[in-house]
Amino acid sequence: MNGLGDRLRHWAGERPDAPAVEFRGEALTYAELDRRSSALARTLLDGGVVPGDRVALWLHKSIESVVAVHGVLKAGAAYVPIDPSAPYKRAGHIIAHCEAACVIAQDDRVEWLRKNVSCRIVSVGPSADASVTAWEEALAAPAEDAPEPLPDPDSPAFILHTSGSKGVPKGVVLSHGNARAFVEWAVDEFGLGPADRVSSHAPFHFDLSVLDLFATCMAGGCVVLVPESHVGLGGALNRFVVEQRITVWYSVPGALTRMLAAKNGGLLAESRLRVVLFAGETFPIARLRELHALIPGADFYNLYGPTETNVCVFHRVRESDVEAGRRHPVPIGRACPYAATFIVDGAGRPVEHEPGASGELCVAGDSVMLGYWRDDEFTAERTMPIPRDGAEPLDAYRTGDLVRLDDELNYVFCGREDDMVKIRGHRVEIGEIEAVLSAAENVREAACVAVDDGTGERVIEAFVVPEAHPLDVSALRRHCLTEIPRYMVPERFHVRASLPVTGTGKIDRRRLGETRAEPR
Repeated sequence: MNGLGDRLRHWAGERPDAPAVEFRGEALTYAELDRRSSALARTLLDGGVVPGDRVALWLHKSIESVVAVHGVLKAGAAYVPIDPSAPYKRAGHIIAHCEAACVIAQDDRVEWLRKNVSCRIVSVGPSADASVTAWEEALAAPAEDAPEPLPDPDSPAFILHTSGSKGVPKGVVLSHGNARAFVEWAVDEFGLGPADRVSSHAPFHFDLSVLDLFATCMAGGCVVLVPESHVGLGGALNRFVVEQRITVWYSVPGALTRMLAAKNGGLLAESRLRVVLFAGETFPIARLRELHALIPGADFYNLYGPTETNVCVFHRVRESDVEAGRRHPVPIGRACPYAATFIVDGAGRPVEHEPGASGELCVAGDSVMLGYWRDDEFTAERTMPIPRDGAEPLDAYRTGDLVRLDDELNYVFCGREDDMVKIRGHRVEIGEIEAVLSAAENVREAACVAVDDGTGERVIEAFVVPEAHPLDVSALRRHCLTEIPRYMVPERFHVRASLPVTGTGKIDRRRLGETRAEPR
């Protein structure tokens, strides 16, 4: 087996009536998911999609979106998920940049797509336009004669877009082999099986979704999609976990923190959770201790890895990690079996793997991306050779994350070497937000910082120098909403006559953070 979705056909034969995916009370069995995705693959291939092509998915989370993911993979293509809340301009850039052969989209986006893209369009909904394939029509193709492409492990499976410092998103290309290395390990490490009901909290354009979609399918379990309306509501998520009998949860720590803070947080003690996974940002130790005590029978794991490597380092939380009096977050842990990890110093030289060693974390191994889409220069920039005795150097991805080794040789996260931050688990480059602000009307200069909002959550604050006073802050916020996802839009805007600078002329972000007042 080489393909990421190979086990779908297996479970469709072994457990045809078992639920594969559930959403808002509707369930799709393995047999039906296999049939619908095969029919969609047939439609895509008949419409000109060939193995190796890219198919963009501009969809809300739904059963149809899961069918679409598997259908694209069955056609031998790579899926390109787009944030369903992304501004049209950003979505259009991703579609064009990836040279998508087809876009599968919600019906309310079809009219815009018809006017702005030249590729084929499949509408998840009815279509009155002969040039657009309606969903019902796409699933009417004969599934039984759909080919079964055998993708090379090195062929792209999906392209995930992350925030880019140049003001445009970067496409991270991950192969079937990259994803399978992580997925197969996850099934084994977490003991996933047919009895598991795995939550899908992360949107499909976020790398956490790889476990939800593919580890669950590989194990023969049921992935239960969290409605988008619930994602930021702790109380609703607590009810979801209990009512949907969730056994495995995976999200950013911020979601779990909101669940604990909700009035019905005690509901989690009644849940069937046996594994709780968190990744994407630091989990405040006090909140983790509280959650660990609330669900004492569950195993907790801190998973670490940028989109470019998927999960490459992990730590199973121990009793000693959450004992009373501990003030530091749990470590991110040790390398997964398929990953080779190294620490390099400021000059890019590997340092000895010993307690107290610190520097930038570099990762090599089977889960590391193929590269950035159509950007060999940046791929090379983020890759460095690691010398090995008696062997060729090993190409490793430079994460930009600073770590140190504790006394037990666990990696401890120490921060970023650049201005990339995590906002609600999403990786955000401050430079992209600043580029959008600087392009707005009546803005001469702009800088952003990420600050704690008092609850442990990180938010973006913008400092803006206008060309002329007054500055219409409401119009500036609306400008941002048309250019970047909502989670990247600054929470507060500060209007300034000038921005502080360092002795070298760079913006002094530390002083910006110290002079926050009179937000707009």
